[in-house]
Amino acid sequence: MKIEILIRKTVRMFSLLAMTALLSVLALAQTANEAGELYAGIEIGSKGVKATAIRVKDNDEGYSVKLIYAEVVNTTIMQLKDNKFASDVIRDTVLAVNKLMLRMRDELKVPTERIHIVGSSGLRADNPQDLVKAVRDRTGKTMSFLDVESEVQLSVVGTIPQRYKTKNGWVDNRGISVLMDIGSGNTKGGYQLIRQMPTGTPDYDYVTVGIPKGTVSFTNEISQAVGEAGDQMDFAKKAKALAPTSIRAALRKEMERKPGLVNRPRMYLSGGIVWAMATLLHPDDRRALVPITADDIDFFYRKVTGDPDTLQKFLNPNLTKRIADRKLRAEAEKELETVRNTFSPRNLIAGAEILKAVSNEFQLQEKRIRFARYSYLSWILSYTRLQVGSDAP
Repeated sequence: MKIEILIRKTVRMFSLLAMTALLSVLALAQTANEAGELYAGIEIGSKGVKATAIRVKDNDEGYSVKLIYAEVVNTTIMQLKDNKFASDVIRDTVLAVNKLMLRMRDELKVPTERIHIVGSSGLRADNPQDLVKAVRDRTGKTMSFLDVESEVQLSVVGTIPQRYKTKNGWVDNRGISVLMDIGSGNTKGGYQLIRQMPTGTPDYDYVTVGIPKGTVSFTNEISQAVGEAGDQMDFAKKAKALAPTSIRAALRKEMERKPGLVNRPRMYLSGGIVWAMATLLHPDDRRALVPITADDIDFFYRKVTGDPDTLQKFLNPNLTKRIADRKLRAEAEKELETVRNTFSPRNLIAGAEILKAVSNEFQLQEKRIRFARYSYLSWILSYTRLQVGSDAP
C-alpha cells in the first residue's frame, strides 16, 4: 500500500498529545500478556537509532493503537569519511539496531516479520548499500529509506495536534500550522492541506520543503572551509559567512514556490538543535509543547556564536535558584548534561545558524511557535502505525 494512502488512513487516529500521554507509562513488564497485535519500527537517523512498538486491538470503531515502548540509542553515522559511512560507524549502528530489535522480539514478543527497519531521509552518503548489507547480515531484515516528502508527511501527522479548543469551539490546527525539523543531515518541514473531494468527504494533500543541510552536515561543510587550524571563533565567523548562500538562499527558494510555509500563523519546531535551545533556555518547562519566541532564538544564537567562555557559561547554568523543586532540577540537570554530551561547540554554532536562518526566512517574530519535545519519535511511530494490516516482511 502506498505511503500516501496509509497516511490518510491514520490522519484522524494519531496525534502528539496521545503519544506523549503514553510515554510516561511505558513499562516492558506490563505489556507481555496484554491482548492485541504488536508492531514495531526502528529508525536509523543521522544521530541515533530510534525504536517504537505499538499494540493494536480490535474495537467497535475498527481498532485502537497504544504505544508500549520507545527507546533511542545515540550513534554517529553521519561522521563521514570521504563522503561515505565509515565501517566502524556502520558496525556500531547495526549493533544498536540489533539490540533494539532483539529487545522488542524477545521481551515484548513482537513477531519478527512485524519489525520494520527504516532509514531517515537525512542519511546522505555515497555508500548506502554498505549500511543496507550490514543490517541484513546482522538482523536478517532488509531496510528501506524514506524520501523527504514521505518523512515530512509522517512527521506532520505525528507531531502537530489535529485541532485545539477555543471559546467558540474546535479549530483545525493542522490547517494553520507548519512543521520545521532541523535535523543532523537535513532541514525539512511542511504542512497539511485539506482537499475537498467530489463526494463531499475531505482528503488531505501535503506541501513539503527540504534542504540537504542539517546541524552535522553544515558543521562538516564549515569545518572543511575553515581547515584544521581554525579555532572556535574562526569557525563561527565562517559559519556566519556561509549561511546566506548555503542555508538562507536554499530556504528562500523553496518558500517562493510554497507561500503557505510563510503565511501560516503557527510553527512547530523540532530537531536536536531546537531541543538543545529549549533545554538551555527553559530547563524547567517539561511540557510536550514548549512555547518558543523569535527573541529566544536570537538570544540562543548570540550565546552560542560568542566567545568560548560565553558559550561554556551558557552550557553550564546554575539551576539551584532557578528551579526550587529538587526532582525537577535533577531532571533538568541530567538533560543539560545530555546536551553537552551530544553537541560539540561547532555543532551548536552550525545549528544556531540554521535556526536563525529559519527564524528570519519564515518570519517567526510574527508567529506562535512551539518546540515539539517528542517529535523525534513522530515519524517512525507513525510509520509503525501504518504497518497495521500490511503483509510486508
